[in-house]
Amino acid sequence: MKNSNRKGGAAVVALLVMIIIVAVGCALMVVTGRKTIKPNESVGAPPPSDELPTEDEETTIEDELAELIPEPKPSQLPTISDRYETINLKDITCQTGVLLDCDSNEILAGLKYDKKIYPASLTKLMTLLVAVENIDDMQAKYKFTKKDLAPLTKENASCAGFVAGDEVTMEDLLYAAILPSGADGTLGLANAIAGNEKNFVKLMNDKVADLGLANTNFANASGLHHKQHYTTAQDMAVITKACMENETCRKVLCTEKWTTKPTKEYKEGIELESIFHSRFGGYFVDADQDGAEDAKLLGGKTGFTDEAGYTLATVVEFKGKEYIAITTKSDTYLASVEDAILVFENYLPGAAGTPDDRKEKQDEDSSDESEEENDTTFIEIKEKADSSKSDDDEESSAVVPDEDVEA
Repeated sequence: MKNSNRKGGAAVVALLVMIIIVAVGCALMVVTGRKTIKPNESVGAPPPSDELPTEDEETTIEDELAELIPEPKPSQLPTISDRYETINLKDITCQTGVLLDCDSNEILAGLKYDKKIYPASLTKLMTLLVAVENIDDMQAKYKFTKKDLAPLTKENASCAGFVAGDEVTMEDLLYAAILPSGADGTLGLANAIAGNEKNFVKLMNDKVADLGLANTNFANASGLHHKQHYTTAQDMAVITKACMENETCRKVLCTEKWTTKPTKEYKEGIELESIFHSRFGGYFVDADQDGAEDAKLLGGKTGFTDEAGYTLATVVEFKGKEYIAITTKSDTYLASVEDAILVFENYLPGAAGTPDDRKEKQDEDSSDESEEENDTTFIEIKEKADSSKSDDDEESSAVVPDEDVEA
């Protein structure tokens, strides 16, 4: 009986198995189109092909791209109420406006509310919202420099009163930006959060996209005039609503007075007073016309530039629900307050309306609005012969913070 070479046979079998494995691996690489990547070798795009992809290949490519594109967030734009009315009042001076029911997110009344306008310092509502969403420590501090403040002085922007060398907390900067409408407050927030205003503005416009606002774009954090810095009354209502839904933003907007921590020039801190609340001093909303206040003023924001006119965002509580009125391009700062009150007193649910305020039905304003309803060009900016300050100088006997240089 012959002795078989078992070790030799096993080696042959192992060799055959290895050959089969290598062959299968090569076949798979050919089929899948894959290759090994050598060290330091970059992976480029495949060479162009004259052959168009098949219908199945196009579908596969679309599916792969769809996985890379984030799901767009739904727009926060309000719907139109079944009870919607056009703002059509004899004594109103604003050129665009809107009344929003915050609970139902419905527009109850409007006047060219989707027409692009310049927001002036209503911009600071978005600055506030973005800042609050990006601040981790409210007691963290930002130190002002001469380089920070010099441009604000040159632009004649309103300021809270910080000077070079002041180290200010994020909390104080929020109140400084809103109550006295301080551009030093917005600049400090922008620099502290994003490194500079340009980067912060990108965060603002990211938030615009997040809210689904198609007719708003910001170019700065304070509201100083810029042709590419625009919004609509409707979009500003959405931004204001988002602020009121944020606990910290709501607190700031509804505060009448705030004292900062001590600064270089103010050892007991800077006393900040809300321009918004000062404007409404002596006014109240009387929706049922019984002579008594029946809508509680909560908070809001004022704004002014020569190009924007007087802009105003006002939030009230009426019968347990909250409502926002946005009015823009009013004639004077007091007219802007009265415009907002007229909107509330005539268009809140169940409002009695003020005597003789409504225009005659044959007034052409309603037809004008319907023709321009979808117009998204800027409103005509009419230059005044006199400086904007003359309006307030003639009519203000009460002490009201000057806002003619607000933004």
